[in-house]
Amino acid sequence: MREITQSYPSDRFSAKIDYYRGQVDTALNAELHQRRQSPFFAPFVDAFTGGKRLRPILLLLAYDSVSGRDGDPLPAAVAVEFAHMESLIHDDIIDGDQVRRDATAFHARYGQEMALLSADFILSMILSIVARYSDPYITRALATATAQMCEGELMERLISETNKAVGPAVYQRIVLKKTAALFEAAATMGALIGGASPVDLCALASYARALGVAYQIRDDITDSAYGRTIMLDLKETGHSQNEYLRDMATESVCEAVRRLNPLRSSEAKQNLVELAERIDSRPTDQI
Repeated sequence: MREITQSYPSDRFSAKIDYYRGQVDTALNAELHQRRQSPFFAPFVDAFTGGKRLRPILLLLAYDSVSGRDGDPLPAAVAVEFAHMESLIHDDIIDGDQVRRDATAFHARYGQEMALLSADFILSMILSIVARYSDPYITRALATATAQMCEGELMERLISETNKAVGPAVYQRIVLKKTAALFEAAATMGALIGGASPVDLCALASYARALGVAYQIRDDITDSAYGRTIMLDLKETGHSQNEYLRDMATESVCEAVRRLNPLRSSEAKQNLVELAERIDSRPTDQI
């Protein structure tokens, strides 16, 4: 396994990520304010407070790593964050979680009926945003990802109800659908808007897919302390679950970084490398 070494100054990386996050927040707030007369407006302003904006930031990094023509990636970045929020609202209802982002979960604060309708309303905003892009592959990428997210969540739910351990291949399939799919869609959308070549598009999609796997595994390592992770059947490996997951996350990060090799050298590419390194080295709530 190749050892990952930090190759970009963290202070510059953090400043750039903060810049991207600010751009996303500004665009997101502008999108929400178009619905300021809606009864959903105030709850949404509350719901979208906080959050790392990791998926839309990934979209902007992908765009900047290939951009050779005019294009506006910010609406797509907002659509990706909306899709993420929609999934969080549903996940909290399904899991019965009362807290999200150190605050009361949406359904716990506003009621389950409001939460379900809010998720549907978010879907309408997503459709409105992606309709602004003429390239149908941008819409298709997000539509495919949201379908896979639903499938992955259902697979996880059905398995958890059995209280049985599953093989690593089943676990990885769930992670690919539940989390990696939206990472891949974000990078794909950013690359398409940036006018990526087929080689660069493939590189960024593959990078983001591996990154999403690593991110979810790292999150599951944290959740395992609370008994909230699918139990893996690892009898043939001789490893504990956390040991196996840590190795799997590091391998996914190495794969993500390797997939970036075809991209030209740039600040955005360096930031993509450091983003992967951070996911490998710290809890997901500190990225």
